Amino acid sequence: MKKNVLLLAALIGMVALQAQDPHKVFSSPIIGWYGFDFRNAKMIGFGDESPHKIKDEYFKAWGDVTIDLDLAKVFKKNSAIKDPGGLLKLNMARETGSLKGDEAVEFSREKIDEIAQTIPTGLKKDGLAVSFIVESFNKTTGIATVHVTFIDIATHKVLWTKKLTGKAGGGDIKKSWSTALKDIFTQIEKKEFDNWRKEANY
Repeated sequence: MKKNVLLLAALIGMVALQAQDPHKVFSSPIIGWYGFDFRNAKMIGFGDESPHKIKDEYFKAWGDVTIDLDLAKVFKKNSAIKDPGGLLKLNMARETGSLKGDEAVEFSREKIDEIAQTIPTGLKKDGLAVSFIVESFNKTTGIATVHVTFIDIATHKVLWTKKLTGKAGGGDIKKSWSTALKDIFTQIEKKEFDNWRKEANY
């Protein structure tokens, strides 16, 4: 019985890993940065904050946290191409009626695949790109939750996706949640990318 349980656990682990396609993620020398995808994000506990103000003033401001970041260093690449314009345009066109809420949300892998298929292709027409698909900013817990999602540019296939959280800082909304996003980049650079590489046996 114990042997059967162990075998089942091993099979589940193999299936989960096979759902990812890590070769290009860890072998590509160049990566494109498509930015933050706020199109399905939920702002939890934001009280009287205007959803229009959140979209119009903060989506771009939060995206600007990467201006001074060395993304090639973060993602262990020779170079990184910052190409967030397509997603920013879609973010700014989002309807705001569903932006705020009180209940936590959780994206399935199927949801991530669906979102990835609609991320615009940027300057490069093939190769590797990454986006942070934002699940929620939770003001009650002070936690930002994103899915770090690597895609094949030509096919929009999700190659590797991992859910990470970052802790908001002090200050106004712009500064507080910019801190949370920077926290996630720091985690990737310091440990998470290497952990993923080990998980994928690269």
